[in-house]
Amino acid sequence: MAGVSSNPNSPRQKMINLMYLVFIAMMALNVSSEVLDGFELVENSLRTSTENSTMRNNQVKEDLDRAYEANAAKVGEWYNKGVDVKKQSDELFGYVNELKLRIVLEADGKDGDINDIRQKDNIEAASRVMLAPVVGEGKKLKERIENYRDNMSGLVGDTSKKAMFESLLSTVVPKKAGIIPGSWEIALFENMPVAAAITLLTKMQNDIRYVEGEVLSTLITNVDVDDYRVNKIEAFVIPKSQIVTSGTPYEAELVLAAVDSTKQPQYFLGETLLAGNRITIPTSGVGDHSLSGRIVAEGQTYTYDAKYFVTESSATVAPTRMNFLYASIDNDIEVAMPGVPSGSVRPSVSSGRVDHKDRNIWTITGLDVDVSPNVTVTLRANVGGREISGSKEFIVRRLPPPLPFLSYKDADGNVRKFTGGAIAKRFLLEIGGVQADIDDGALIVPHTVTGFTMTIVDGMGNYIPEVSDSGNFTQRQKEYIRNLARGKRFHIGQVKALDPAGKPVSVSYSMEIIVN
Repeated sequence: MAGVSSNPNSPRQKMINLMYLVFIAMMALNVSSEVLDGFELVENSLRTSTENSTMRNNQVKEDLDRAYEANAAKVGEWYNKGVDVKKQSDELFGYVNELKLRIVLEADGKDGDINDIRQKDNIEAASRVMLAPVVGEGKKLKERIENYRDNMSGLVGDTSKKAMFESLLSTVVPKKAGIIPGSWEIALFENMPVAAAITLLTKMQNDIRYVEGEVLSTLITNVDVDDYRVNKIEAFVIPKSQIVTSGTPYEAELVLAAVDSTKQPQYFLGETLLAGNRITIPTSGVGDHSLSGRIVAEGQTYTYDAKYFVTESSATVAPTRMNFLYASIDNDIEVAMPGVPSGSVRPSVSSGRVDHKDRNIWTITGLDVDVSPNVTVTLRANVGGREISGSKEFIVRRLPPPLPFLSYKDADGNVRKFTGGAIAKRFLLEIGGVQADIDDGALIVPHTVTGFTMTIVDGMGNYIPEVSDSGNFTQRQKEYIRNLARGKRFHIGQVKALDPAGKPVSVSYSMEIIVN
């Protein structure tokens, strides 16, 4: 595709810039009318450069037109922008040309010719056209240049190009030695000879065509920026899942690798032409299944085939710690349904409540064996717009009675649970009270001790009970323990406790403790 150089420092551009600097220097010297004839050389050079730029821009625009005719869906966005760029550029270029003609007519009269200016040294004509109160065109030209520059900068992402546009189409007030700067239009056109004003406006036209070419080149490059060059095209079936449950449809997407997305192929499942590239097949029989078909694109046919497996619809609900559920405590369950993501499975219970804990773990609470001796856990999931479900029933059990124990640290600092027998007196004196829990290895449920009775035998053989209304030893009980000699014994019984649900439970087990 045709393109335009984005290098503002090309030899020809350098020559134009140099000539323009010479022109400015000559103006500063207030040269005579004879010298002003030299501006005709600069004017002609600028016209030639502008004509060349216009030709290149038209070639790029023609390339963009052809690309749009070949693939309107793909090129449409860039084509529409290119049309707008051409329109804005031509309108601004034409407006500047009108200003040049008005200045020449103002100087030479109604028969003035822009290609043959007679009063090149006239310094009033440009001021009357560009700076006249109310009707002066200077401010309008400044606004239109700024608007055009901003619009063109918004169409390119290259910051260096944006900076170049800012420089070429600058409306910053130029500074002149010894002169207080006024507005941009006054600085450029006040007391400006006709020859200089026309050359200045031609320079603006040249810059407009240059910026136009840079933007058009960027647009036509963007047409191909997302293209891929490949040497092989294959058809693929992409299923949502290769394992589906019976009654749940098998869903997949047919794709042609590296195909242009703006050119839609024809998709066939078997011999049936599909409306799009998605397939949905009802499932029933359990086991392996297969499908095949073809994709037709640009006169070429590409075949495909795929396999999937249908399983029975089922749900899995498993307690994480036991084979049944207990009243009064939190029961964690693990839920799953084959072929269904864990996040899509939702359980419900016939009694109590169930809350999500982590991933596929849920917690059932509030079970009461007196209210319901059984609980049913039901799993539901929505797959392809169809709800599937499964359930499992569990027996609700009362918690077994807890066992009392004394907790202490041995000589190595390890925590020990003492449930009766001989124990060193120094360990006894460190123990604060009685604890109770259920501990069968798989199920550990702490209880809160609310009271117990400590029974000792005095020297006369009498049994003396000492009651605590909490789980802690009373001062009197501690004193008894402190005074016991080696080999003496005492009992702890009648333990009362609360389960995790706050219900009172009785502990029938008692401990016999021998001072060692």
